[in-house]
Amino acid sequence: MHLVITQAQLWSFLMALALSLVLTPVFIKLGLRLGITDKPAANAEANIDGQRRRVNRKVTPRTGGIAIVIAFIVSVFFFDSLTMQLKGILVGGSIVFIGMLLDDMFDIPALLKLLIQSVAAIVVIAFGVRVTAFTNFLHGGFFQLGIGGIILTYFWIVGITNALNLIDGLDGLAGGVAALILLAMFFFAALKGMATMGAILVALLGAVLGFLVFNYNPAKVFLGDAGSEFLGFMIASLSVYGALKLPTTVMLIVAVFALGIPIAETVSSIFRRAARHQSPMKGDNGHFHYLLLFHGWSQRRITTLYYLVTFMLCSIGLAIALLGVH
Repeated sequence: MHLVITQAQLWSFLMALALSLVLTPVFIKLGLRLGITDKPAANAEANIDGQRRRVNRKVTPRTGGIAIVIAFIVSVFFFDSLTMQLKGILVGGSIVFIGMLLDDMFDIPALLKLLIQSVAAIVVIAFGVRVTAFTNFLHGGFFQLGIGGIILTYFWIVGITNALNLIDGLDGLAGGVAALILLAMFFFAALKGMATMGAILVALLGAVLGFLVFNYNPAKVFLGDAGSEFLGFMIASLSVYGALKLPTTVMLIVAVFALGIPIAETVSSIFRRAARHQSPMKGDNGHFHYLLLFHGWSQRRITTLYYLVTFMLCSIGLAIALLGVH
């Protein structure tokens, strides 16, 4: 088994990185001009009911996701011929991006956001991107899922779309975690000879890394819901697509481990809000990264911890997959 990185993948990465580095400052200025911003609370410890904690001490544009998406889309269409399934993923991702950009601009209701995410997930499933079977680890062969596979794919995509958004609370946190996940998925795709998928992943990685230059603490720009939910949607959808291209579901194993922190945050949030008789869609400030902030940790220290844990989880997922879990 050899790590194969194609010339197209290298150029996709470099183009996306360069475009992101150029476009992000442009959209920082545009976000400030149009008022697409996060305004700081009266102080860094303020609570805003139903919203994420505001830790920024100055008005900060939420338009970094726009630069990521443009850099990614240009790189993908310039270098790669896409299968219908990948085109479906890009269509679904565009729906999520446009819908959440409207949320960044106008603060749309939570139920409308869920509807937009659901439509995007259904589009991806309609293009044939779905979990069809799970490996039978005891007796070999596969468990065919039938309609259950469609339901599972829907909840996986919508769940991970929101999960990455849940950890988008500190400078560089969601973007850095997403970059590590994309790197792990690309590494696996390159080892398995999945050239086109590798190009998609590495283009998205380049776009995120260019953005992180401006997003790391102290951040000059945020992802916004458009950026964080687009990344979550793409990671979830591409992990399912990768599982379809292999004889087993090992790509999903990599993704499940790599997404350990966002998944844990989502599950804990659901139980925490249920215990308080709150809607699971209602925001709060009980996330682990906020609790660490309450206890005096700096943003950089917290993001470093999250990066290390994500790196370890990605390594575990890759090790299990590459050691031949079938």
